[in-house]
Amino acid sequence: METKHFSHNHPLVFVEALEGDGEKEVVCSGCKESLVGLGYKCSTVCDFFLHKSCYELPHEIQHPMHPNHTLVLEQPSKDIRRSRYCVACLESCKNFYYHCNSCSFALDIKCASRWRINNTGDDHPQHTFTPIFKQIQFTCEACGVESKDIASMCSICQFLIHTKCAHFPRKVKIFAHDHSLTHAFSLCQVKKPDDVFCKLCRKKMDTKYSAYYCDQGCDYVAHLTCAYDLQASCPVDSSNITLDSQFHEQINLQDEGETVLGEIKHCSDHQRHSLCLSMNKELDDKFCEGCRQLILLDTSFYNCEQCNIFLHETCAKLPKKKRHLLHQHPLTLVSRGDCVFYCRACECYRKGFSYTCDECNSFSFDVQCSSLPETLKHESHQHSLLLAIYSTDQCKACSRLINDGYYRHRFVCTECDFALCFGCASLPLVARYEYDLHDFLKLTYGVEDDSGEYYCFICEERRNPDHWFYYCEKCDFAAHIRCIFMPLRRP
Repeated sequence: METKHFSHNHPLVFVEALEGDGEKEVVCSGCKESLVGLGYKCSTVCDFFLHKSCYELPHEIQHPMHPNHTLVLEQPSKDIRRSRYCVACLESCKNFYYHCNSCSFALDIKCASRWRINNTGDDHPQHTFTPIFKQIQFTCEACGVESKDIASMCSICQFLIHTKCAHFPRKVKIFAHDHSLTHAFSLCQVKKPDDVFCKLCRKKMDTKYSAYYCDQGCDYVAHLTCAYDLQASCPVDSSNITLDSQFHEQINLQDEGETVLGEIKHCSDHQRHSLCLSMNKELDDKFCEGCRQLILLDTSFYNCEQCNIFLHETCAKLPKKKRHLLHQHPLTLVSRGDCVFYCRACECYRKGFSYTCDECNSFSFDVQCSSLPETLKHESHQHSLLLAIYSTDQCKACSRLINDGYYRHRFVCTECDFALCFGCASLPLVARYEYDLHDFLKLTYGVEDDSGEYYCFICEERRNPDHWFYYCEKCDFAAHIRCIFMPLRRP
């Protein structure tokens, strides 16, 4: 079957066993190397041959030595005045070469192939970086940051990067992903330059620069510092961590107690009496012992009639053990009663049930924060929010900023500038205040009127109009969130 190639005027035919006749060697017209075996030749009498690999070279590539522009495969010109010089070896391009149509950059195919452009991630394998022991102003070709610093250079590729960027390990293992992550000096070699977001901070990534990615077929990428810092701060034994059960390690309620005709003996501290399943049909102040939230009308719950204890049905059926994306060890459900604990997700003091790490005694999540999904749809925002392990974004509900240099967890929108902290993302949509005569206060995301004067009716202090608050429309009652949940404040 005949085929066409851009470098030759006549059709080519595929030949499985090309070789010379003993007197004349067959030479590839693309790379000028000897050709034996699979290849293509001119269907006429032209002395034109191509290795199969040279014939299959991609017409366009993104190359880490010139990441800003696409390079196009070309053949050398017969006009010496139009000759190109390879920027890597500084010799005239006598073979096929890749050329940038936007500038004079050219790279012959031999030098281009030294960067194994495939999805192994080992895209700078045989070259050594040499430190330049002098501070110079440059833009790092690994992280994209411009600074005056000590650089390291690859003498073959003239690849100039921060010395610290040259020392990132080739492989890292983080608890947030099942597989090890592989270092790529240029992410565009392994990912299409579409919208690519770091799985840890949820920020858009520039594929011209270095990153860690999963080479097992997972769509998982992360900034160098995000992945490396997580590995350093939370080291994992790769033999002991799998995230297949990250949010699914359920233990049946019957394993911890008996269930008979809508009755259970719960695995919490309250084991002396059975809890009966009921439906809330009355408007009264029933609060769940597990999450310490109001039990709403038409909500199923368990209760102990002797002790006046209540549990949402969902809280009663929480798994005894679970894994969470924010911690490397399994977490165990613990009943705290009236003892106060500190939730590491929302950074608030809480009561009720917690998920606590047996290995890190001081690490706990409250059940509300631990139940928030990795992808959150909140009624305050039109787009889905994604859990970011590392974030410096300001919470849109409370304006809480990162003021101590420490990364915090956020639910962030990748389509616009919107983020929620765990504390605000887990707020109940309705709340009760004992002195309000009406049914409920509703969580409200914008000011109630255009007066420009906004006060809390509980503490009588001004309210920030940008902050969320609880509001009763019937009596025009507005209150700070902190005043509604007065007993437990942030530290």
